[in-house]
Amino acid sequence: MMRTVLAAIPLLVGTGLIAVSAFGLLRLPDVYHRMNAVAKAASLGLVCVLLGVLVLVFDARSAVVVAVAIGLQLVSAPVGGYALTVASYRAGSPLAALTRYDDLADVEPGPRPGGERPGGETTGGPTGG
Repeated sequence: MMRTVLAAIPLLVGTGLIAVSAFGLLRLPDVYHRMNAVAKAASLGLVCVLLGVLVLVFDARSAVVVAVAIGLQLVSAPVGGYALTVASYRAGSPLAALTRYDDLADVEPGPRPGGERPGGETTGGPTGG
């Protein structure tokens, strides 16, 4: 009984974080904000769920499997989120109107999201004329 109550805490926190990331996926203004929300909240949510499962099914084998799964999740989710975000940038996904800084504009050659080149002329991209 006590083990179930102790496992419920990280399971509920993890489920809540995954729900927040799903809500962010629906409500945030552009692909860059959405990727950030999903990569962070979903990966931390999955780690919490795995810790809750470890509390429920605690033995040496489960601890090793959960530790490997957590390690892989914490390494692969941020790298995958970053790679998808850069690919979206290179594909020309527009930035939200509230975005103040475009740090990749100085690094990435060619058209910027919204169809503008660094000089200000448009290229006829997704939102440019």
